[in-house]
Amino acid sequence: MKNFARLIFIICLGLSTISTQAFEKFQLGQSPKARLMGNAWMGLANQDTFTIFYNPASLGGNYDIDLSPVNLTVAGPNALDDLDRFSNLPNDADAIADRLLGFPLYLELSNFSTIKAHHFSFSYFTQNRANIVLKNRVNPAFDVDYSYDRGFITGFAFNLIGGSRNKQKQKIMTGERLSIGYSFKYLSREGTKDKFDLFSTNIISKVEAGFASIEDIKNTFGYSKGAGTGHDIGIEYANGWGNTEFVASLAILDIADTHFEKEYGDNGVPKINMAINSGFAFKQDFKVFDYALALDIKPLNQGLDFGRMMHLGAQVNIPFFGFFAGVGEGYLNYGAELRMWPVTLTLGYNSVEIGADYKQTEGDRLFVFLSLFDVSMDIF
Repeated sequence: MKNFARLIFIICLGLSTISTQAFEKFQLGQSPKARLMGNAWMGLANQDTFTIFYNPASLGGNYDIDLSPVNLTVAGPNALDDLDRFSNLPNDADAIADRLLGFPLYLELSNFSTIKAHHFSFSYFTQNRANIVLKNRVNPAFDVDYSYDRGFITGFAFNLIGGSRNKQKQKIMTGERLSIGYSFKYLSREGTKDKFDLFSTNIISKVEAGFASIEDIKNTFGYSKGAGTGHDIGIEYANGWGNTEFVASLAILDIADTHFEKEYGDNGVPKINMAINSGFAFKQDFKVFDYALALDIKPLNQGLDFGRMMHLGAQVNIPFFGFFAGVGEGYLNYGAELRMWPVTLTLGYNSVEIGADYKQTEGDRLFVFLSLFDVSMDIF
């Protein structure tokens, strides 16, 4: 219990003032399957309830009513190979900092409730995530990226060309489809994104004096809160023949950045940067099993190393099970899924770049995704 308290103390110290040089590519509403495929998901986005978060135009390939009330994700750092780092934590703050140096602490808890009806989608979400990395042995400093988002997103697609699906309930569309889509999001955000000195006089004095309330902690550690709206547009082309389909997808998410009107706090509320994302997918359905290969190049507009924009993934599905693997930003991701109604359980390893350059600092994570009581009804 004492070790846990010491660890929480260090994490709380990390939630402070801000300057961002190293960062993770943020995406609201990341599909669990996408995580396991290196986030190569643009051309496959219509396969689950997170479609609208990747490209609203992908809704042009949906012809069912899909209800998904519970989509819960819990994620944390992959500490399985580093258990010694967290055992018998010392009492001295310097020694604790030395133990945690370079180890990315990541925590996430989120839920997305979604309805997709034909070419329309609505999702209500809460997403709480914190990414903290202690760097620099000589002058320890934390990189902090924390956000707590609540809100909704809704959107639709319109098919300019084709879009009929065969009646055998296969996952492959017949003929050509060209879709355009739009989505609107509203969310309140509480968070901070910065770098701070672990042993700054201000933070240490505040900790020693004690905190009167949760609000006092938030104000000390640089939290700000606000609300904002965002807009996404997309286009998608699909061509299906026999048991084969090819998809090309392009979306502009958070057009002109999603900004937040500050309600409290001294710092600005971290914005969501605009992302221009592209992706391609090739899939085949053999009824007994199906597979897909995907390539995403994204974001095209944020000046990142080309290696950080590359995402390659593959999946194989058989009755009740799915298997996924991929490489994103140079890191391997993999996992599996069990589908047995009313439960879908997905778990695996997800690694992302949390530094500024390609393969600079790996954020290695374990996550579990639980979906309950999904219902799909064919309306044709």
